[in-house]
Amino acid sequence: MTFYELLIIMHIIGTVLGVGAATFAEIHYTRFNSDNILTDDEKKILAITYTVMRTGLFLLVLSGFSFLLYARLTEHVGILTSPSFLAKMTVVGVLVGNALLLQARIMPLAIGAAVSLTSWYAALVIGVIGRTDATYVEILIYYVIATVLIGIALRWIRTRLHTSQNI
Repeated sequence: MTFYELLIIMHIIGTVLGVGAATFAEIHYTRFNSDNILTDDEKKILAITYTVMRTGLFLLVLSGFSFLLYARLTEHVGILTSPSFLAKMTVVGVLVGNALLLQARIMPLAIGAAVSLTSWYAALVIGVIGRTDATYVEILIYYVIATVLIGIALRWIRTRLHTSQNI
């Protein structure tokens, strides 16, 4: 197995952990907080989920920087200017910034949750699609629209669960 293949595996594992943890973080938080009370057990489950998400982000960033170094050392720098690569780097930068702002309790949870969930899925989709005819700006417009729509959907779901007595 080559170093490049190990980087790919680490990148995929980081993405899988992040996407899965972001999904379950939203499911768990929405379900647990439907009564506006988080029990100690629920807080522990969320803490584990957020640790998995941070681990995924760490692996994603570490492997991403390693890809950058590898591309530079092997002089395969053409990828570094592709719109999808730049968009994915932007999304990962948003993920890191969002995580730091949430940890510092500067970002409101409702906004941070929508940004996190959308960003993880956007990183996954951009990585799977790879090269595209879309420009960097077009990709980011889709990303912003998706973030707003996910934020609206999460708010609707949470509001509906809070008013429902059939939980």
